[in-house]
Amino acid sequence: LAVCTDRVRLGTMVSDVSLRHPAMLAKQAATVDCISGGRLDLGIGPGDNIREELDALGLPSLTPDARVDRLREGIGVIDRLLRDQQVTHHGEYFRLNEAPLAPAPLQRPRPPLTIAAQGKKGLRVVAERADVWVSALWAKTGDEALQGVRARNQLLDEYCAAADRDPGTIQRACFVGWSDCESPFVSRAAFQDFVGRYRDAGIQRFVFSFGSVETPGPYSKWVASGAWVNRARLESFAAQEIKDLQGPDR
Repeated sequence: LAVCTDRVRLGTMVSDVSLRHPAMLAKQAATVDCISGGRLDLGIGPGDNIREELDALGLPSLTPDARVDRLREGIGVIDRLLRDQQVTHHGEYFRLNEAPLAPAPLQRPRPPLTIAAQGKKGLRVVAERADVWVSALWAKTGDEALQGVRARNQLLDEYCAAADRDPGTIQRACFVGWSDCESPFVSRAAFQDFVGRYRDAGIQRFVFSFGSVETPGPYSKWVASGAWVNRARLESFAAQEIKDLQGPDR
């Protein structure tokens, strides 16, 4: 993708720090940033306790709080590596001894960090480190999803203020497609209404997922819940609505 495109931003939504050692993830990120000419957005998340993944890799099952602690530590390693190129770190979850990073990423001081967080503890990590915060629509109804995003957005503002950081320096993104509580692609009016409501709640970026998984597995149900939008419909909206929303200068 990096060598076949010129303008589109590239990245993951999001990489799991339990499945990818932060030093190796930083190395991969720097490589993609170089290949793409500086177009990487690095997305990182705390990971889930998916039994099949943990058993396959021999990883421990952690509580939600512990997963956020691991996320904070992993992001600290990644941030330092992408900025300083060499890190020694002896933490609870990761250990590095003069770990190098070469070549350095093209974007300075480092590629933008997108951090996924839903809970209070994770939002504190976002306030500390993120350039972009991404939230998912996990709810039974559209009203519950919207209220949840608005509440988390306001809480993030409070944590930024407590950390003496301008809340406006963190862009707000919403991941749509792993829950059927919202159906923005039913019609043009539904899409415009969806985007308008979430923009009013503070969302600046939208990430739309589509498709389904035919092979049974831990993610099949979640990804399949986004099957209400197929590729043709998504491309149609991308060519019309999303282009109009961005405006002629973007």
